[in-house]
Amino acid sequence: MSIVEPRSIRRNLPAVVNGRPKFFRKVALLLLFVGFCSGQSLTPGAAIDRYLIGSRDRQPGCSDQVFAVQIDASLPNLEKQGSMSGLKVVSRTGQTVYRDLRFTGDKFIKTSVIARFLAHDAKPPEAVAGTGVTRQNYSLRYDRTSTYNGLVAYVFHLKPMQKRVGLFEGELWLDATTGAPLRLWGDFVKSPSVFVRTFRFVQDYQRIGQCFQPLRLLLTVDTRIAGKVEMAVWLNPVDSQSATAADGCGPASPAIPGRGQ
Repeated sequence: MSIVEPRSIRRNLPAVVNGRPKFFRKVALLLLFVGFCSGQSLTPGAAIDRYLIGSRDRQPGCSDQVFAVQIDASLPNLEKQGSMSGLKVVSRTGQTVYRDLRFTGDKFIKTSVIARFLAHDAKPPEAVAGTGVTRQNYSLRYDRTSTYNGLVAYVFHLKPMQKRVGLFEGELWLDATTGAPLRLWGDFVKSPSVFVRTFRFVQDYQRIGQCFQPLRLLLTVDTRIAGKVEMAVWLNPVDSQSATAADGCGPASPAIPGRGQ
């Protein structure tokens, strides 16, 4: 396969290097290409700043998406389970609508578990405002460097400034090169209902073009009446072309973690 050499690079390379000019030109170009794609790691401070700016100034192109959604829910203590699939449409303004939903399983799971989740998820953005990951809501402390699906990740410990509904204590994992979110998990510090003892979530992200969108959401809720509620929500873009990386430097999204993780 031939490599097209930009004229500016050709002029700066010696005409002959040990009698093998083409070979060394190709090696030099390959090193330049690898360096461009790999990028330089940010500092933890720069990564968290970039994430916070991106969350605040969300680009319109990062909305207006259609996802195939799969929801699996269960009540282990009651031996009930069910699954729902369909489409999730997110508009440019952040509005969420679910369409073409199909359900199989126990009706109680459909009406008392999945339906409540869908109603909450479809709330207007302003209805859940004030609970986002910001410096006003959380103390953001760099904790460690780890790996996530082959990527280097900066892990930050999040501790809410106040104990109120919608805030949690947990961790935020960011791509060390781009500051993009990889994982967010936590335990809510205040129960949203008198019927809920504890509420934990794990949110993993996927790359779609130049945006990072939710890929998998795991919920574990300990209730006072039905016991433990477990739910897994999987999202995949309907248009596979939208998940193709624009820079051509690798796969569009990190590998999907195993369902047992």
